[in-house]
Amino acid sequence: MHKFRTVFRQVYLKNLRSGAFIWMVLAPIVIAVVGGLVGYFIFKSQENTKMAIVTSQTELRATLKQVKVSDLTIKKAITTTTAAQKALSQEKIDGYAEVTIVKNNLHVNYVSRTDGQSLPVTELNAQFTQLNLQFQAQRLKMSATQLATLLQPVQTKQKSVSFKDGKQVSRNDNQRAVNVMLATATAVIMMMFIMSYAGMIASEVASEKGTRIMEIILSSVDVKTQFLGKICGIFALIITQLLIYGVLFIGGRSLVNQIIAKQYPQIKALLGSLQLPSIWSTQILMTVAFFIVGILTYTILAAMLGSLVSAVEQVQQVIMPITLFALLAYFIGLMAANGTDSVLVKTSAYIPLIAPVVMPVRLATEAAGTSEAVISLLISAGLMVLLYFAALALYRANVLVYSDGNVWQSMRHSFNILTNRKRKN
Repeated sequence: MHKFRTVFRQVYLKNLRSGAFIWMVLAPIVIAVVGGLVGYFIFKSQENTKMAIVTSQTELRATLKQVKVSDLTIKKAITTTTAAQKALSQEKIDGYAEVTIVKNNLHVNYVSRTDGQSLPVTELNAQFTQLNLQFQAQRLKMSATQLATLLQPVQTKQKSVSFKDGKQVSRNDNQRAVNVMLATATAVIMMMFIMSYAGMIASEVASEKGTRIMEIILSSVDVKTQFLGKICGIFALIITQLLIYGVLFIGGRSLVNQIIAKQYPQIKALLGSLQLPSIWSTQILMTVAFFIVGILTYTILAAMLGSLVSAVEQVQQVIMPITLFALLAYFIGLMAANGTDSVLVKTSAYIPLIAPVVMPVRLATEAAGTSEAVISLLISAGLMVLLYFAALALYRANVLVYSDGNVWQSMRHSFNILTNRKRKN
């Protein structure tokens, strides 16, 4: 146990202090902060669309003052087409609407600048349609009761539902967007961790072989302890990074709830309408389990492949299969996040090395149930255990073998060593 702790501590502390790990932790934070600041300043600097509504019909001017659209500023001081055209040329407004009466109906002509903000034509058309109904009612001398009946909107009720474990569950319109964001974030984070830590563990093994220090290490530490210590050391780095993000997430959530949400009521209303999964919910627990199994599987595979090379320069070549598998899982995960539940997505959710990315996404979008996730997790965990023993055997056979050949030659050489050992035993 003492030797295991020594290997574990050496791998963990060496990489913890490295610039690569520090940047790996800071890069997503920097990107998130910069993206948030850019979005904030864009939101703060964005002005309402400015337009004018003009008419030559004196009897319509009072009626047109009723037009109100959110995020739209109507310049009521501009009442003529000539004044509107002048304001438009001076970029004081983004466009104007000229209202006339043609065959006893309101006729609206929109004019806008190509370099200005877009006019909310859909919302304006709905308002002008209502005003046209009022105009027709007045022309036909309808009573106030008849007009109110005519303007009565259609009563509609919309309900979004999903099915979880065979039971219908109500969902609001924003929940689908939240699920897609969570699913996409799951795929992105898995991809990021796999690419980062697979290269790290492979480089860790290859660098010791390249400096010929492995002979000295294995003279005092057995191969199994060395291999397991490296795997656990890298996994501890993963947990450390996740804990850092967890603390920042809790702090950021408090900041949003206590400061930002108070200043912007619309954000508070949006957050209140969302149903974020609890930390102890089945979805979160299963996602964490898939995350651990997936990262460990790729880490074990990378360590095994790293033992096949004799220099750090060959690491990128040897982890290329891992990169391709991770990219495949990532793209299928994005397909699942966008609502695609084809045969490819459903099948991939049970294929080890791909399932740890795809199945959490299907869980987040509620395309898969808990029972399906458990089956997929057991398959992935079973492969991880088998891969550990296979990787340990290959690591033991190849860790002291130095070859100038390519990766496939090294792998074939390792299998020959394993075969010869079995024959001797």
